[in-house]
Amino acid sequence: IIQEANKNYTIAFTKNPLPKSKHELRIDWFFSARMHLRKPRDVRHYSPEFLESIFKQHHLAAVLAFFIAFIVLIGLGFASDAKLFQVPAAASVAIFFALLMAAVGAFSLFLKSWSISVILLLYIVLNILYQNDILDLRNKAYGLNYINKKERPTYTKESIFALANKDSIENDKANFIKRLEQWKANQPEEKPVLYIINTSGGGVRSATFTFSMLQHLDTVLFQGNLMKKTMFINGASGGLLGAAYYRELYLRKLQDNSINLQNPQYVDDISKDLLNPLFSSFVSRDIIGPVQKFKKFGFEYAKDRGFAFERTLNTNTRGYLNKKLENYKEVEDKAIIPTMFFNNTISRDGRKFVLCTQPVRFFMAEHNKANNNQPTADIIDFNSFFRKQNSNNIGVLSALRMNATFPYVLPNVWLPTTPVIDVMDAGLRDNYGQENTLIFIDIFKDWLKANTSKVVIIKIRDRSVNDWDESNKNKSLFNVFTKPAFLLQYNWYKLQDYYQQDQLDYMKESYGNDLEYVNFQYVPSAKDKEASLSFHLTTAEKKEIKKAVTNKVNVDELNKLKTE
Repeated sequence: IIQEANKNYTIAFTKNPLPKSKHELRIDWFFSARMHLRKPRDVRHYSPEFLESIFKQHHLAAVLAFFIAFIVLIGLGFASDAKLFQVPAAASVAIFFALLMAAVGAFSLFLKSWSISVILLLYIVLNILYQNDILDLRNKAYGLNYINKKERPTYTKESIFALANKDSIENDKANFIKRLEQWKANQPEEKPVLYIINTSGGGVRSATFTFSMLQHLDTVLFQGNLMKKTMFINGASGGLLGAAYYRELYLRKLQDNSINLQNPQYVDDISKDLLNPLFSSFVSRDIIGPVQKFKKFGFEYAKDRGFAFERTLNTNTRGYLNKKLENYKEVEDKAIIPTMFFNNTISRDGRKFVLCTQPVRFFMAEHNKANNNQPTADIIDFNSFFRKQNSNNIGVLSALRMNATFPYVLPNVWLPTTPVIDVMDAGLRDNYGQENTLIFIDIFKDWLKANTSKVVIIKIRDRSVNDWDESNKNKSLFNVFTKPAFLLQYNWYKLQDYYQQDQLDYMKESYGNDLEYVNFQYVPSAKDKEASLSFHLTTAEKKEIKKAVTNKVNVDELNKLKTE
């Protein structure tokens, strides 16, 4: 019937042709759904009013479909704690841009020329609500007290200098020497080798490589005593995730012999996906504001992608890291496990906070000068600065998240200060954790020389030290235009490498031959097999990272470590 109607229409149109009309875009032929070449039908016999009404109906139907989809998305937000309702990261990005396009279409349909004015008015209203803390979209560190507004510390030069007074610095040094003495008492040798672990940032890639490397070192060289012989662990982002999980497993093994630290399942735990829950939370929770609430450590917070990250990391690590920072204080004081420094960068001015289970204001002193008790403002002790906000009540998962807050992927964490500041990834300031290590060695140099036979820095990196052959891998015309915009991003970790290697060489020259370091590096077996810098790894990438533990570079470094 349809074919016959089309035939009659063609005959009628040939006998009574319509006047020619001008088109902005002329279409003579098109491909059908079955990829057959077709000639379009002429629609000049329809009135413009009729066609416009059809388009309006379709537009309205699309807007209604958008609102229905948006309501469904909100429903998914309330159910997204269940893995079944978590949307994959790529789909989340597509949904986000689809929502933006649909919102623009809805505004233009109903408001027409008033669209821009209404959007500006809406922005002003939301901004007023935000400035008056009625609408609070900011992410918080779980465990900190944000309620006692009158007791918030002032983030000023004067308050920071007052924090790092001479007596406080000396008191913190004395307390940390007690940990050093306890560590020494736990060693069988009279003058043992003191090990320090520095691990680099790099998402789940670095977390997996760090954990795998610690497993390998503990088995091949330390016979299960790596954590016992290590004084402290320091680093950034993903690397610290892997190190924190390994340290916790070691602590549990001391209480439960059934735990096998070499179990490959633990590597699988730390290498599990963290990305999909983040983006799923972003499109289903974050864009509609802090609707859902939850309680943790005695305070109420909003669910967002920061919550999704901690919840997923907690699930991946069997709930072992779901602790307060203060829960580690006793075992760190007794040197049962290494002390861990959590770092984060203040986005306002590039300074950084150092989190520890005890105050470490000695990091705030000016070093390498005649009077080393004068404070400086580039490193701030988190524990003492937020003492009235229950700084030791902060969750370990929150400390790790603050340490790994990559821009846009995770929300910056705002802190209860006056004026308000927020923090992000430690890698922005020091991606390898070396800054704290060198300051520590400089401060406790006398004790280390008198009580240890040697200090060895174990550096675990997710990047190769030698990257000369990578310089021209992106040779294209597109790269010519984009390179200036991303120059700093591409070279930021290299700039840190150059500077920190010089600093390490200076320290080695100053300290003497009893200071050594080794570099364990993730080097892919082939350029096209390199694991991505992300919170998600494929099965092939996980295998590639595990294989890198025993590559030639790391075997050579391991042999070097055996001779230390």
